[in-house]
Amino acid sequence: MNENQNNVQCYEDEIDLRELIMALWKRKIMIICFTLIAAILAGMFSMFVLSPVYNTKLNIVISMPEKYITRYGEYALPITTNEQYINLITSNDVLLHTIEKMGYDKGTISIEGLKKRITIGNEAKSGSVQNSFEVTVSANNPEESLKLAQALYSNYLDFLDSMTKERAVNYYYNHFTIELRALENSLNSQKDILKSNEELLAQTPKNISSGNANIEIQSPLNGSSDYILPVDTINPNYIKLENDIIANKQLISSLENTVRMNNQYLEELDREREAIYRYYRTGQAEKLESSVIGVVETNVYLPSPPVAPTQKTSPSNALNIAIGAVLGGMLGVMVALFQEYWFKKA
Repeated sequence: MNENQNNVQCYEDEIDLRELIMALWKRKIMIICFTLIAAILAGMFSMFVLSPVYNTKLNIVISMPEKYITRYGEYALPITTNEQYINLITSNDVLLHTIEKMGYDKGTISIEGLKKRITIGNEAKSGSVQNSFEVTVSANNPEESLKLAQALYSNYLDFLDSMTKERAVNYYYNHFTIELRALENSLNSQKDILKSNEELLAQTPKNISSGNANIEIQSPLNGSSDYILPVDTINPNYIKLENDIIANKQLISSLENTVRMNNQYLEELDREREAIYRYYRTGQAEKLESSVIGVVETNVYLPSPPVAPTQKTSPSNALNIAIGAVLGGMLGVMVALFQEYWFKKA
């Protein structure tokens, strides 16, 4: 008996599917209204409140070598992969100079805010070396998007060029500075040796007297001795000192030429370091005065220039309206069921 009562009670508590459908159908106007109102509100919000987003794409090819040749020697680049190079496009220096070039108010847009507008695509296949990268730049209108992409790429090239040259310049500046000190020490040492050799040469006789040694000159006609001359021997120490002095002077001349060339290199590198530091201070890249090869110029490039987008990327009005309609319909169904069963039980 108790079991039958429990079954009856459970059956009464269950909501019949047909009853549920009829409850929704009875309030279909309300559900449709909720759906339409939510869809309209979502559409208006998408069209009039949300800012449109336009994307400009940069297809950047990077094939930087591990080493390159300068007039100062072979230099090994500090960065080894193309992925590391492309990630520098969102470095603080590049973004800061881009904000300045675009004339943005620093109080309105920050470095982090600009960084969120830049997306670096990654399409590398496993085990392969990627050298083509797609960078997407976003803005609120097509013209700004294109201008921002161009400014970003220009500042990226300037930064990359200055960064690689700065590393090379500092490396060679330190190298020539150390080498110059060693050369100056060697030069001073050779001058001291030359001075000592010249003093010894002045005190050393050129000839060594042979004492009683004579040479007899015979007549070619009768073989008899006509006269006798004393013999003086050349001093070998004198000859050695003369040769040492010649070698000293040649070495000193070579060292002086090398010192002069190193000083010239250091002056060039000083001017180039000043130009690089000026770029970091002002963002204005200048033609550098020495002959460090601009490896970036030939190994980072765009196969084709960027173009302004013809349509916005987001928001999608149709998608937002559909989402609003779904949410409105769900809300309408919840309200309809609430009214049907809450007030029915009450």
